[in-house]
Amino acid sequence: MALLISGQVSHFYVGGFCMDAMGRLTRLMELLMEDGGELGIREIAQRTSIPKSTVQRMLEALEECGWLVQDARTQRYRVALRLLLFANEWRLHQELVRQAQGVMLDLCRATQQTVLLLVLEGQQGICLNRVEPERTIRLVAETGKRFPLHAAACGKVLLAYSPPDLQQRILSTPLEAYTARTITDPCNLREEIARIRACGLAYSVEEMTVGAAEAAIPLFFRKSDRFVAALSIAGPSFDLEGRFEEFARLLKDAREKILGTKEVE
Repeated sequence: MALLISGQVSHFYVGGFCMDAMGRLTRLMELLMEDGGELGIREIAQRTSIPKSTVQRMLEALEECGWLVQDARTQRYRVALRLLLFANEWRLHQELVRQAQGVMLDLCRATQQTVLLLVLEGQQGICLNRVEPERTIRLVAETGKRFPLHAAACGKVLLAYSPPDLQQRILSTPLEAYTARTITDPCNLREEIARIRACGLAYSVEEMTVGAAEAAIPLFFRKSDRFVAALSIAGPSFDLEGRFEEFARLLKDAREKILGTKEVE
């Protein structure tokens, strides 16, 4: 973070973004979300104390990004469905992290391995939450870290339960080899997807990182059976190899506690 001062005006810049502009954008979006209807440029400017010319530029940019929709007849703006879906997904992820945190801590203590919670974002997996053991040798994965979908157990679970069109896109593009054990043949990956869906479990040994292994399972919503995330145990391969069945049982128990329901075998 840096403080830039020009004359009598000072702005904070974070990651290249002016905090003054971000504050205006936040006020504009909060107004549209809270109102729930359609608003014109003049009304938005009056209620946010943002100059009309600035409001117009912001609205046009947000419309171009697909976050807002302008009514062709009234010329007024409303929140686009895309933004509402995004907000709902964000709330879902926050609630999932909250529900899973205590269970992940217990699982980490029981196994002395890293426990990860991942979701699908675009054509990658992203780590929503992680709990690491207090030991010298452990797998380290920061929250927000992105994972490929064809390597390691967590990525393969996300791929196995992703929409068919996404699976096809991944299978039709070159698969990067992270180690000598990474699956790079589309036919082999297709077989692995079928196996994971049949047994509801994925394993990996040194597919993404030499010396690392992982076991992962899918999490589903109780009412709709909608796939929402992957839960995994990851650590040194010398700790996990030969213990995958044990970790699979622990993962399934953890899933029951997170979702509040017993799995139907």
